[in-house]
Amino acid sequence: MIKVKNTFKRLFAIAFCAAFFLRPFDCATAARIGSRSDDNPAREVLGAAYNAYASADYPSAVMLFRRALSDPQNESDSSLYMLIMAGLYSKSYKAAYADATYFLQNYPDSEYAPLVKYQQGRSLFFMGEFDKAVLALSDFCHQNPGNRMYPSALFWIAECFYAGYNFEQARPLYERIVDEFPKDPKAIEAKYRLDAIAQRLREEKLLALLQQTGESYLSSKENYEKALRRYELENAMGVSPAQEAEEGQGDGSGAAESGETPAAAQSEKAKTVDLAASKNADDYTFIDALARLKKSAAEAQGLLDEEGGSK
Repeated sequence: MIKVKNTFKRLFAIAFCAAFFLRPFDCATAARIGSRSDDNPAREVLGAAYNAYASADYPSAVMLFRRALSDPQNESDSSLYMLIMAGLYSKSYKAAYADATYFLQNYPDSEYAPLVKYQQGRSLFFMGEFDKAVLALSDFCHQNPGNRMYPSALFWIAECFYAGYNFEQARPLYERIVDEFPKDPKAIEAKYRLDAIAQRLREEKLLALLQQTGESYLSSKENYEKALRRYELENAMGVSPAQEAEEGQGDGSGAAESGETPAAAQSEKAKTVDLAASKNADDYTFIDALARLKKSAAEAQGLLDEEGGSK
């Protein structure tokens, strides 16, 4: 009977490895399970936890792993790592982070320790702790430059900066992934992010031009409305600086009747002419503003054409 049980466990281990050939740590764990006897009921729960994980039933896997690991005899670096992964897949990021912290404290020399450090950084990212995630993932990259998860760690660091709208720091990391790790799965996502950043910067430049154009328009419109109101007020009062200037340009009789000296009369005429010229200039301010609007629009279009050609 024991021989039959052991044979069944070995078959389960082989099937588990076949289902998860891209995850060698899972296969090793399944092999260990296959070599154990089933004297302890908690180990049966552990087997059920691995089965739930293999079936992608991650919430059930988390629950079963925790029940199994309540028995210290079932705790191992591999079972803890599987618990962390199940927590991440089920989006229990805080629990996954706590389990990863426990793992690194109790199994610092495990073969899974670098991967746990990487998953700890990802947990922080999904929790929104971007600064802490950058530190954790940077430590992973510094300590494991040859690890297969190195490009992914760079990507998640860049994602932290991207999420905080810090595109200038995110862009070099995405570029490094595309240039140095072109065959890595994250290279495709990094290239997409680079395109998104280029589009975002292009839109920001265009918005800046439109804002500048809009401010010029509002300023010119305000000046035009002021000049128009002043013109209407002068007409209502029967005062026209231009007419006064024309009437005073005759033989100087106006100055003589008022008792002013010719020099004083000439000075008053000059002031009146200046007022008329100023009013006329204000009347044309709005026209000048329209010309500036057209110029700004041409500059914006030129920028768009230039950047479109550079691509």
